Amino acid sequence: MLMKNFRLLFIAVFLFSGVFVQGEIVASSTDSASVGQTSAAAAVQSAKDAVIPPVQDAAASTEQKAAIHPAKNEKPAMVPRGVDGKPLPDVNGKLTLEDCIQIALANSPKAVSAQLNLQNAHVNLNLAKSEFLPTVSAGASQGYNNGKTDGSSRTDHGASDVYAQAEISISGISDMVRNVKTQKLAVEQAELNLDSVKNDIIRTVKKNYYALLSAVRAVGIRTQSRDLYKDQYERSAEYFRLGLRPKVDVTTAEVNLNNEELSLIRAKNLVKTASAQLANSLGVTTPKILDIEDIVSFEKFDMPFDQAVQTAYANRPDVLSAQTDVRISQIKLNQAKAGFFPTFSFSAGFSKNGDDFSLDNEETKLLAAIEIPIFSAFKTYNGVKQAKISLENTLNSNRSLLNDVFLEVQSAYINMQEASESIPIAELNVEKAKENLDLSRGRYNEGIGDIIELKDAEVAYTDAELSLLTARYDYASAVADLKQAMGTN
Repeated sequence: MLMKNFRLLFIAVFLFSGVFVQGEIVASSTDSASVGQTSAAAAVQSAKDAVIPPVQDAAASTEQKAAIHPAKNEKPAMVPRGVDGKPLPDVNGKLTLEDCIQIALANSPKAVSAQLNLQNAHVNLNLAKSEFLPTVSAGASQGYNNGKTDGSSRTDHGASDVYAQAEISISGISDMVRNVKTQKLAVEQAELNLDSVKNDIIRTVKKNYYALLSAVRAVGIRTQSRDLYKDQYERSAEYFRLGLRPKVDVTTAEVNLNNEELSLIRAKNLVKTASAQLANSLGVTTPKILDIEDIVSFEKFDMPFDQAVQTAYANRPDVLSAQTDVRISQIKLNQAKAGFFPTFSFSAGFSKNGDDFSLDNEETKLLAAIEIPIFSAFKTYNGVKQAKISLENTLNSNRSLLNDVFLEVQSAYINMQEASESIPIAELNVEKAKENLDLSRGRYNEGIGDIIELKDAEVAYTDAELSLLTARYDYASAVADLKQAMGTN
């Protein structure tokens, strides 16, 4: 009957450990750092829905490998797939802003690294839970002995053994529970780090996308200006041929045209540079200029500053991660304080063995122990003191982070307001510069104005259009910076 009771107890321990691994056990009441279990469980669940998909299987066909060969610079060396398993948008086709964000999130090395860190955090959590599981093993052996001693006949015999055993050993149950809690919080932090990386990638892609659009539109403005100078040169040459204008007007018009041709070349090179920067933020390599959709108007951002700051405090992954650091420090402090209290350990085992598969011999072991600390050379005392200092340091770092977040949101908000207020003025300047250019052109054609006046009007009109272009895309970039600072990309 006693043996049967031991077996039942061992089975109960086995079931107990299995239930704990499934996350159904509530931490012991002695652990005051039980906060955060609900959010950690939610973090574990959301990790299963991570947005970063695995890269395409290396076992691709020969044609696929040739198509993405990095030496050819035709397509990126790494071609990941979307969440649904379908290929991502082709970088050689027409790309929208959402297409670029999708490619960057799947293909950026930073995003892949953050995803791997999240997977490693899940592995560490499983390792912490595995401490509550028993180990089961089985084996067999066969021995043979042939020997001869002086004065005796030769002996020849063999021996066999078959065994199966299961055992579980738990020492410091409360420490093991705290370790599981800590690893759950580490998973939560890894998820928050992944969100932070995603926000930074989205912000970078948006800014580079807007920079490329701005560069493309600048080429259009410079082309229009070049055409104006070309028309001016042709008119001056014709007026000189008719004897209506001096030779200096033709020379000046030609110099103006050549200078604008140089400005147009620089503007086209800026398009190539902006395209390369956008491609880099997407995690791809291509010698071609990316073909992106134009954005006619940008979303108006309307939110009071105080609300923007509170949104950042509530949503930013680094702020939430800092709060998780505080909870981890509290758990470590409780773990250090536990050194003043007794330590409980438990072990159980059951084995069967025999010289054949009947396994006629069996053994059951059960041990429960308690160890009371008496003197530890002040290690526990100093360990608690060190944990308190670590907690205070974490709290101080958290306060410093909140100050930095406030400053970041404030700077982005000021830049957004500046760009927003500049747009109406820049639009008015374009309108007035166009009127002045039309008047100057009419005066020159009538022989009243000179070529210097006309050039000044053309320069003012081109500069006004470029200023308006800069103001609009500065506003779009400032909104992207503000959303990233708020953690709402």
